[in-house]
Parts: sequence; C-alpha cells; structure tokens
Amino acid sequence: MRKFVCSTISNGLLLLILSSLPGAGMAGYLPDEMQVHGFLAQSMFHTSDNNLFGQSDDGVSLGLTEVGLNTSYQPYDRLNFAIQGLYRRAGDIDRGSFRVDYGLADLTLLEHDAGRIGIRGGRVKIPLGLYNETRDVPFTHPTILLPQGNYFERSRSLLTSGDGGSFYAEQHTDYGDFIFKFNYVVPLGNNQEIRSIQLGPYALGEFSAKPTVVTQLSYELNGGEYVFAVSYADLELGYHPLAGDRFGAGTSFVRPLMISAQYNGEKLTLTAEYNYRHNVMKGYETLPDRRFATESWYIEGSYRFFPKWQATVRFDTIDGNTENRRGTGLEAIGLPSHAAYAQDWTIGLRWDINGSWMLRGEYHRVHGTLWLPQADNPDRLRTTQDWDLFGVQALFRF
Repeated sequence: MRKFVCSTISNGLLLLILSSLPGAGMAGYLPDEMQVHGFLAQSMFHTSDNNLFGQSDDGVSLGLTEVGLNTSYQPYDRLNFAIQGLYRRAGDIDRGSFRVDYGLADLTLLEHDAGRIGIRGGRVKIPLGLYNETRDVPFTHPTILLPQGNYFERSRSLLTSGDGGSFYAEQHTDYGDFIFKFNYVVPLGNNQEIRSIQLGPYALGEFSAKPTVVTQLSYELNGGEYVFAVSYADLELGYHPLAGDRFGAGTSFVRPLMISAQYNGEKLTLTAEYNYRHNVMKGYETLPDRRFATESWYIEGSYRFFPKWQATVRFDTIDGNTENRRGTGLEAIGLPSHAAYAQDWTIGLRWDINGSWMLRGEYHRVHGTLWLPQADNPDRLRTTQDWDLFGVQALFRF
C-alpha cells in the first residue's frame, strides 16, 4: 500500500512538471478519466504577545506554509480513486513534514435518480462540522484561521483524516437534500499537543488513538442556500507513560457533538456552529477519574461587497471546562488560569485576484490562551491573557 501511495503521488508530480513545460498541455499527458490539482499557501503572522506558528511575538513569523497536490482517477462510472499529498510547516507544532492527507477508493453501491449509496476505504477525511473535511485546502474557508474553539490548529491532525472506511448515503427530495456519513477510522495525531491538552505541559509519555466512530447528518435546501448539520465523534486515547513521568497509564475519551448552520446568499453568508465535548479521563494511576465538558461556539458573517472582495466578522469563544470557566487551580499543573478559556474577535478581508490567486488579511483581538500551541509557547505561565494577532496570506491554486 505504501509503494502504491508513493507511486501515485510521484506520477502526479511528474504530470504537473510536464504540463508546465513550454508548449506542453495537461491534456497531452492525462487520460480523460484523470484530474490533477494543487495549491500553495504562505502566511505570515505578528502578535503583540505570545507566539503562533513560530516567533511571532513582537516580530513576524513565516512559519505557516502549506503545499498540496491531489489527483483523482475514475476508471468506471461507479469507482473513483483519489489521493492528496500535503506538505505543511506550522511553527514548532510541525517543523515541516509531508504526509498523505487522503488516499482512498470510492465505490458507489447503489445509484438512482434521487440519490446514491456508497463506501470509501483507505485514508479518508473525517466529517466533523462544516469545514473539517476541507480544512487542508485554504481556498475553502473565509479566513486564514478557522474558529479555534471548534477547529484547533494545535491538534488538527488528530481529527482531520484517518485510516479506515466510510459509508455514505445521499437522498434528494422535494424538501431538500439529506446526506449521511459514517466513518470508522484510526485517527492520526500530534503527541506533544495532545499531551498538553489532556494532561498539561509536564506529561512525557505518548498517546495512541484507538479506532473511532465519526458520523454526520446534514440537510441542504435550495442547492445549498441553507445548510444544517449534526456531527458526532467518539474518540479514545490511550496514554503510555515514559520513565520519570509524573502520570501513570490511563485512558482519555473525547466525544464532541457539533451542531452547524449556514446561510449562503448572493452576497451574504452567515455561519454558526456549537460544539459540546464530553471528556472522560480514567484509569490514570496518579490522577482521580474525571468527567468534564468543553463548550465552544462561534457566529460569523461574510459579505461580498464587490465580486472579488469579501469582508468577514466573527466572534469565537471556548471554555475548556464548563465547571471551571475561570481556570482556578491550573497553576498546579503548570498552566495559567487564562489557559482555561479564549474569546476571539476577528475581522478579515479577502481578495480573489483571479481564478488562481488569492490574497487575504485578518486581525484578531483575543482574550485568553486556551488554543495557543504548547510547542510555540513552552512556558505557558509566561503567556499573556489579552493579545493581538495580525495575519496575511497569499494563495495560488492550479
């Protein structure tokens, strides 16, 4: 399987290089059943305090770079193969790595005038909220950073894609379109940030994800003018301590329930999502069993005041523990009280220069530090509660 994935990506890169030669066209090298697309995105950030994607505090960080190449091949009407290779550099969270974002076979089992039923297998995208399946393609979301209360950057790899299978069903009716997805996958993850989120900065061991169920039911009306969705995941993480670790072996469960709604008008888009995460930590030799809830939500409005210009305003909030919203006692595990919450006001501007190029910028006023990466801020006790974030991003797609 590994040889097949690498071979497929290499072929896609070769086709892309050939198509860029003088006088060469993609149609001369690709069969009709194959498509190749890709994107490049470079961001820079400045923060008044704290660090994001590298040393951004009172400086400029170029630490977020994203390059993607995807190809799909449809040999038969009901069978499709697709794969995307992704290079991502994100400060000290990810200092530059290549991975297969998705690589799957999609088989339509039943197709009729009003819908279809099918299965996907391999490395599949995880349906959670409105943006999770496409969050690795920057052109698909309105701002550089998605609402961090619902879509963490620090642990994005944990629930972006996973190895396993997916069942889906689509039904089109006179009253709207219904889409159901059921995934059974083993998620991928970044251990350093997962350790910090679950146990704080003093944990030394490794977390491993168990097979996870993720499901989503969505409803669309008037061809996507109105979109509603309910998503749920049941994630189990096993902790394996190292020598000298203050924490013993244990198991953490994270069960997010996300409710999403969106209106897409000719010029105005309104979006809101609410996420309630039930967390369970049990079996840790040095910790009592715990149950607590994490709550986050955001509301966002985007307006296209010119055909190629769009402005976005958003308020995003998260509380790590609904029974301790102020973070009382977190200093005991090496965290400041403001690591328990975050509220973020965002203003963004997007310019679609043409079909291939985009430029956008945004400003964030943040109260709290819950979603700040541990990797970029190793001493969390020295982080600042109220801070400003400026970001600029240039994107290209083909």
